[in-house]
Amino acid sequence: MKKVLCLILGFTSMAVFADANSVLDGFLSQAKTMKADFSQTVISGKKSRTTTGTMEIARPNKFRWEYTQDQQLIVSDAQKIYIYDQPLQQVTVKALGKSIDKSPAAVLAGANNIRSLYKVNELPSQGDNLNWIQIQPKAANDNNGFQIVMMGFNSQNQLKAMKFTDNFGNKTNLKFSNLQTGVKIPDSDFQFKIPAGVDVAEQ
Repeated sequence: MKKVLCLILGFTSMAVFADANSVLDGFLSQAKTMKADFSQTVISGKKSRTTTGTMEIARPNKFRWEYTQDQQLIVSDAQKIYIYDQPLQQVTVKALGKSIDKSPAAVLAGANNIRSLYKVNELPSQGDNLNWIQIQPKAANDNNGFQIVMMGFNSQNQLKAMKFTDNFGNKTNLKFSNLQTGVKIPDSDFQFKIPAGVDVAEQ
């Protein structure tokens, strides 16, 4: 299964953009729900692969990531995570538990306890007119699954990009378009019914 899910602040002038904590707080306060199209590029060594899809999130802990080309779907109903690989006719089911707090998904779909788990820092401009903030796990030896998460916001505090590096050095770059926050999303979008005849693996 592909890793799904898979934060820096850039300035054009010191007076224009708020600090990292203000940017993150502003985003979390307006993004109780969100939906967007995305492009995801995974870089492993000299190889890279780009896929596209759509995502929906209702905090806390409900999300839906649908990959168009790969025909893969990841759904969390806040109790369990379902990973459906249609070409393989396989569903992997994981208990949500605290696993979301140890993944980059915690930043988007988790509760508001980000700073109790992660350090939030500003970083210099990346030259792309976005405000970047960086998040790192506070527990250096914790099995978080990633080393660094970065989120890029435009001047209206809209999330435009996200990058993370896992513990194996693989990099994932996400770009968001048509992002909407505070929108009504049917709860049925976060429910998953296991199709008949598929292999099911419980973890």
